[in-house]
Amino acid sequence: MKKLLLGLILLTSISLNADEYKKNQIACDGGDAKACNTLGSMYDDGYDYREAEIYYKKACDGGNADGCANLGKRYEPKSGTQQQYSKSIKLYVKACDAGSAIGCAYLGSMYELANGLKKDYPKAIELYVKACDAGSAIGCTYLGGMYEHGKGIKEDLLKAEEFYTKGCYGGSGLGCYNLGVMYYERKSKYDEFSVVKSLFREACGLGEILGCKNYRLLSKRYRIGEP
Repeated sequence: MKKLLLGLILLTSISLNADEYKKNQIACDGGDAKACNTLGSMYDDGYDYREAEIYYKKACDGGNADGCANLGKRYEPKSGTQQQYSKSIKLYVKACDAGSAIGCAYLGSMYELANGLKKDYPKAIELYVKACDAGSAIGCTYLGGMYEHGKGIKEDLLKAEEFYTKGCYGGSGLGCYNLGVMYYERKSKYDEFSVVKSLFREACGLGEILGCKNYRLLSKRYRIGEP
């Protein structure tokens, strides 16, 4: 049943973007590495990770830096030994050095979380700043987390809010969710919960599962009608 559901999601995703899919398929077959990365993202969004990995590798081999970063993310274990992260780290380094903002963000997270690398908050911050400045929404979100929790830098909730906002506006579901949590924890105004609810809904739409869960919980708790 689960495989059938995922298959339907993938077919729906591709059907809704049929023209874009066909255009990128033709371009990728013709050697356009960026188009291969786009196809990988489409399969990723449709939960077909095997096909996503194939196209990310094709993109990376063709010189697309973001493709290398995305391939590294596919290789990254959810949990594992330090050695198991080495494949992802090599791809993140390659991507970041080649100008991929998201590659720098992913590499920074390896330093922050000590996944395959020695924990180094200053190095993580350096990479997050580089990523955020280059337009990576997740890089801005990760940087906001460093400010919120005082990791390698003085705790600054205003800075955290600033970077979560930047991440959210840039398309990071985690950025929207973290911003919503910050507003929720203030508990300053009842009407602020409508803003929190909107942020959780946006996070959900961007694929952040916790956003979906807390959107439903907040709607139920404060009896705010569903749109």
